[in-house]
Amino acid sequence: MSDDGLATVDEVTTWLDDGELPLRIASRLRAGGRASELSTAAIGAGVARRRARERWPDADRLLFTREALEQASDPEVSRWRARRFQGARSVMDLCAGIGGDTLALGERVPSVTSVDLDIARLHLLRHNAAIRGLDVATMAADALLATPPADTWVHADPSRRDGERRLRTLRDHRPSVPTLVDRHRRAPGLGIVLSPAIDLVDPDLPDAELEFVALDGALTEAVAWIGATAIPGVHASATLLPSGERRERSGAVPVLPVGPVGHHLIEVSSAAIRARLHTVIGEEIGAWRLAERRALLTADTLPDPSEWYRTRSVETVLSVRAKEIRRWLRLHDEHPLELASHGWSGDLDALWRAIGRPPRGPQGRRLDVVRLDVGAVAILSVPPHAR
Repeated sequence: MSDDGLATVDEVTTWLDDGELPLRIASRLRAGGRASELSTAAIGAGVARRRARERWPDADRLLFTREALEQASDPEVSRWRARRFQGARSVMDLCAGIGGDTLALGERVPSVTSVDLDIARLHLLRHNAAIRGLDVATMAADALLATPPADTWVHADPSRRDGERRLRTLRDHRPSVPTLVDRHRRAPGLGIVLSPAIDLVDPDLPDAELEFVALDGALTEAVAWIGATAIPGVHASATLLPSGERRERSGAVPVLPVGPVGHHLIEVSSAAIRARLHTVIGEEIGAWRLAERRALLTADTLPDPSEWYRTRSVETVLSVRAKEIRRWLRLHDEHPLELASHGWSGDLDALWRAIGRPPRGPQGRRLDVVRLDVGAVAILSVPPHAR
């Protein structure tokens, strides 16, 4: 982007901060002789920049588009991933977009080449790299056609969405994950970002360490680590950010017994569940399963606080009948009610209406409807020590 374009983005961002609407800003830019194309791009960049401030400390110096920002990894996650490339002399960053991962890699690796089909995004990437003081090479090319030198490690972040639809199969990622692996398997180290919802029995799942990453409690991604990026002997791992807490699975995991609802419900981190580590955690704290196919655990003794799970104190266990639930709620103190389903095929909104439309919200009482091996139950609970 030209100096005039950069100045226009800065100007637009200031106007947006002052509360001006985009339509009014467009009129001001036209009146000032700015071309329509520049005005549209500058307004889009200004809107995206303001959204980026929550995640990017230097957002006011960087360039974004709305779509590219939505697709970019959180900087915290990018920095964590880049740690696996420590020791590489050069890395090729495929599907680089506006360069979020490139910036993180550039802080650890002497030479980074960013590859993307979108030339406009590569222009933004070069600007962002220069702002960070990074000398990054760019290449407008298909990720499947780019040929890295023999000693170059490869990082790839294929698209995991088709519009609003999340892509779950590895073959549907864009570009296809099995094709990426075949194309770049000779790289000394390879890391491919995957949908966190991948099927663990997907026939295209590569022979790799699978890391599942959660940021601020929300599962964000899975990563296939191959070659020098993988930790020897580790089949799967779970990471919690921003703390960096991590667990690994190298072999068989314990099988927890199934039993009735105890005094406490235990929700293990989704990253640990996806890495099949929830039974390990459950065994450590003396918990058991509510059903063979449920990851929700229960125990009679409240475990010590941990980032790896959340606990709730059980108030009562009822049948999944609206009349019974409504009657119980009427007899107890009113709290905002959160509803959650665990394998139950019913409609939670319809159940909420049937129990009298109690006020809804987190941090209060929760109604968990859990499908058991036989039948289902409704469990009402509150945060520990709130009873």
